[in-house]
Amino acid sequence: MAIVDDNDINKFLPQDKLSAESSLLLEETKEDAERIVTGNLAGYVDSTIMATWTTPDDTPGIIRAIGGRLCAAMIYRRSYSEDSLDDPTYAQTLYDQAMSLLNRIITGDLTIDDTIVPGIELTTDLFYPNDPNTDAPKFTMSSEF
Repeated sequence: MAIVDDNDINKFLPQDKLSAESSLLLEETKEDAERIVTGNLAGYVDSTIMATWTTPDDTPGIIRAIGGRLCAAMIYRRSYSEDSLDDPTYAQTLYDQAMSLLNRIITGDLTIDDTIVPGIELTTDLFYPNDPNTDAPKFTMSSEF
């Protein structure tokens, strides 16, 4: 299962310095990012929905963006870790952005809007009352008791 592809990662890497393809630890990085994303969202996003994220094409855009940032941060950090004892600022910024987006999903401030559930098409039949011949509502939000 992979939630990101190389293009999702390369969006966040400086093109003149690094690319996802040049990383020797690319697959491990993708697995780490997937674990971080799904681990943080467990209990907040239905596991049956997350189970459908088997390929990047099946994964919602916001999740791919988070995974891309995490992978790019890990690749950038590993590539430049020997240049300094401190973590590179850009890698930390990408990581912080990814974690902020995850936290916004958890708190409900950000929705996973392009989640697709295979085999389920949302129609008016799924919502109650769905019979156009039903009586008018007995009360409304503006009614006083």
